[in-house]
Amino acid sequence: MKSAGLAAPSVPVAESDGLIKLANITQNLSVVVEAWAYSDEGDVFQLMVNGITVGQAQPIPVPLPLPGTLLSLTLPIEELEKGGHYRIAYRVTNMPGGITVESPSTTIRIDRTKPGATLLAPLIFPTATLGDQLIGLLPSYAGMAPGDVIQTLLNGVAGPSHQVQADELTLRPVEIAFSREHLQAHAAETVSVEYFVTDRAGNVSITSLPTLVSIKL
Repeated sequence: MKSAGLAAPSVPVAESDGLIKLANITQNLSVVVEAWAYSDEGDVFQLMVNGITVGQAQPIPVPLPLPGTLLSLTLPIEELEKGGHYRIAYRVTNMPGGITVESPSTTIRIDRTKPGATLLAPLIFPTATLGDQLIGLLPSYAGMAPGDVIQTLLNGVAGPSHQVQADELTLRPVEIAFSREHLQAHAAETVSVEYFVTDRAGNVSITSLPTLVSIKL
């Protein structure tokens, strides 16, 4: 039985779109529930994940909390081992009658997939340079999404980084600018340029194939 009298729970560590970063799922998560009206002593509430009850039912505190008071349930990390979407809700059981009411659900998302899968193509550099900058064009990669951070490596040392924007998925390519200072700082005739990607969840890709750039700025 569902009721509009119960508010959907919230998961404080979740981003606005429901994503939970890998760094935040190293331990059990807190799920926040608002106390509901018309509760009675002896009532219990229990977490639900994808429609299935999880853990032990918790008694409502005594004295009875005012409606809107924040209560807490624990979501075991074992329930989130696989990547994907999870519907988080709770069920209230009236005692001693045993009538149950299920809350609306909140959807969270776990992403365990590394961007780029098994291959990241090398950066593409045009033959002409503009002023004191060399522009690298980044080919699209598997799982490319807004918020991904692209970190370049110049001879293995961190170079310029770039955060992927939504319009770069369809309207324009990703461009990364390398200054004269960036490239000449390595005191070599050629520089090996690579990159890796970290997505919003914290998954880190493999390192891309290298591009060798001659220093002729």
